[in-house]
Amino acid sequence: MPAVTIHTTQNVRIDYETAGIGLRIGAFAIDLIVILLSCFLLLLCLQLLGADLNLHVVREYGIIFYLILYFFFSEMLSRGQTVGKKILKLRIIRLDGEDPTPADFLIRSMFLLLDVVFTGGVLAVLLIVTGSQNQRLGDLIARTVVINTQHFGGVSLRDILTIRKRADHEARFPAVQRLSDEDMLLVKQTLTRHRLYGNRAHRQALRELAERIAGLLDVAEGDRPDSDEAFLEALLLDYIVLTR
Repeated sequence: MPAVTIHTTQNVRIDYETAGIGLRIGAFAIDLIVILLSCFLLLLCLQLLGADLNLHVVREYGIIFYLILYFFFSEMLSRGQTVGKKILKLRIIRLDGEDPTPADFLIRSMFLLLDVVFTGGVLAVLLIVTGSQNQRLGDLIARTVVINTQHFGGVSLRDILTIRKRADHEARFPAVQRLSDEDMLLVKQTLTRHRLYGNRAHRQALRELAERIAGLLDVAEGDRPDSDEAFLEALLLDYIVLTR
């Protein structure tokens, strides 16, 4: 499955699995159902209120305009998710690691006209299946990508809070405050995958991440716990105590 690598401000990598064509089409189909149902209800309410509507104009232009507004506002207000994306665990992120801006969401929404409406979805499908990061034209212009969060262990810092109790904890590595939430999500993800699979590749990933962070925080080998897993877990707990 194609993936995209985001570098945080601390130069720590986070690898995300990009959403494939099946998930993208599924999410769009769900959103299209929501759009058609809500548009039908809106028109019904307007007619009951006695509004004078030109149904031909509504069919030709109103639904398209409503589609653009739906994607723009739902993605902007829900931090990169529409109803369909929420159900299928997808989210829009920017390639530079920053949060998408309203302008980014507007670009993506406007390019639906070319990606989907005027080309019947053919252009979007071709670009997604042939691109290295599963991006349609709107993604390429806005420098965004749609990721699959279902297999990203540790999407929320709420997961981190369940590791251990924080009561009466004295931080051992105060320099951990130099890291960001995204950095700690990577730590949580690596720990989760190591505990789920426990194979050599994940043990190596755990080791490399521990060495990387120890270097960033200037933690000497003798000051660390005996295992890389214990070191990373201690960092997570310290981060929670010091920053929350």
